[in-house]
Amino acid sequence: MPLLRLMAGPLLFLGLLVSVSNELLSFAPSWLASGAVWAAGLILFLGLAKPQQRTVGLIALLALFSWLIAWQSGPQYHHLLDALSVNQSMIVMLIAVQFLQLVALPKGDKQEISPIGKQAFFKTYLGIHFFGSVINLSALLLVADRLITKPPVLKNQHKLLIRGFTSGASWSPFFAAFAASLVFTPNATLSVVIVGGFLLSIAAFLLTWQEVSSDKEDLIDDFVGYPMHFEALWLPVVLVFLVFSTQYFSSSIKVITLIAIYALLISVLVLLVRKGIKTASGQLKTHVLDKLPQMKNELTLFLIAGVLGGGIATAMDSLQIAIPISHFDGLTASGIMLCVLLLAIVGIHPIISIAVVGHWMIGFGANHTLLAMMFLMSWAIGVAISPVSGVNLAMQGRYGLSGRAVFRWNLPYAIKMYFVASAILISVSYLLGV
Repeated sequence: MPLLRLMAGPLLFLGLLVSVSNELLSFAPSWLASGAVWAAGLILFLGLAKPQQRTVGLIALLALFSWLIAWQSGPQYHHLLDALSVNQSMIVMLIAVQFLQLVALPKGDKQEISPIGKQAFFKTYLGIHFFGSVINLSALLLVADRLITKPPVLKNQHKLLIRGFTSGASWSPFFAAFAASLVFTPNATLSVVIVGGFLLSIAAFLLTWQEVSSDKEDLIDDFVGYPMHFEALWLPVVLVFLVFSTQYFSSSIKVITLIAIYALLISVLVLLVRKGIKTASGQLKTHVLDKLPQMKNELTLFLIAGVLGGGIATAMDSLQIAIPISHFDGLTASGIMLCVLLLAIVGIHPIISIAVVGHWMIGFGANHTLLAMMFLMSWAIGVAISPVSGVNLAMQGRYGLSGRAVFRWNLPYAIKMYFVASAILISVSYLLGV
């Protein structure tokens, strides 16, 4: 393993420790955490596949161009430093949540008989949804490796895996989408955001269930599922309880930071109890050195997305270009969401759109709860429909799934989900009096 790559994991871990410590004690300079994460990002960029390098490079060029425009009206050092660290809390939370893989992965014994039929589909879908909502892509790939014994991926397998996983982004506090949204909506009422997103995830399941039940080619009665053991979900339930009860009694600490703190603490404590100090220490070391660098795709994308979003917003400011809306309500949110989804289809990840729109909305006075819901719903639908989203690219590279099939199978679903999401946004807008 190259020496540089060996440094990436410890740098990410350092960034995590300094960030959460500073939130509580403020003992280290603020630039240390973001500097460590950026150093890790630059190292891991060198290890990206060529297509991912080109994508990140193109975004970087656009970011540079936007900052050059912004600089025409004078130095923008302060704004640039803000842009370099705007996604810091989101990345730190993702690093911490990665540790949950050590203790919260859904266990399925390889000798255990796989369930078959409608009940198997139902339980596997729920498992992907809830485990994936906490430990993200690891749960998806674990189950996918068991379901997909040989290419090609069957239509119902893909629908279950992708939709069960991505719909969790509409409500889960442990998804990157949630952290990305809270960067720009710190005053959002989280209970409303989560309930609204959870309703959308229910709609995602019902739409998928209707599709697979009526499919005459890939029969649901023949579906081979994953032997889920839901007792392992006690850990994410405890994590959610700790985060929101602490937030209730001490609102001064950001939710994103609380998630990072508790995810790391619970993972380490549970691992120590289960494995003992010696074994736990070895697994933690392996995780830091080997597993953390595996988040290189999302890490590099999220870092450069913050710079691009800040650059575009600052450039618009310097050019005195006004936001093309006068009032942010449910209808406006639906219109912006449609733009985000169209951009996702052509390959622009929702994190880029959120970064740009979020910077636009900072001084606009938009309702944070409605804006956060719009961001989350856009992410959940956009990542599912885009053939070049991280999750779909992982499925294509790992299991030989074609991007054309992804788009064909998910386009009707995305259209229906858009209208459901719009109805929820308009209803919430009305209830909030926006």
